[in-house]
Amino acid sequence: MRLGRNGLTALLLAGVLLAFGLGRATARGKPDSNIVGVFGVGGVLTESGALWQFLPDEKKWMTIDQAFARDGRETHVLPLPVDAKSIRFMESWGFLVTTEGKAWLYSQDEGKWVEIGTP
Repeated sequence: MRLGRNGLTALLLAGVLLAFGLGRATARGKPDSNIVGVFGVGGVLTESGALWQFLPDEKKWMTIDQAFARDGRETHVLPLPVDAKSIRFMESWGFLVTTEGKAWLYSQDEGKWVEIGTP
């Protein structure tokens, strides 16, 4: 079977488009593929509400609780006290301000999030 130049070009173009489309669909299908915020150095907040920390020495991502466990500290930072879309500011992993203006602090002593009000 002979495709000819136009047929071969069309087949190649279809293959590239299919591969590109499948790659985009796969990325969208992952629950933690959409970064909606950042914190600290190497920390990201994903659309699902997970906090991920990149560990350069290990060249991998871990949830914030996994990163603390690696250092021998038990935390329960996740789940966050509000949906990711409700977070206006989050400079570090343990403090956030919501779009409604409420402030939350992660208490390491209590091992939970505490709404601390406003000044």
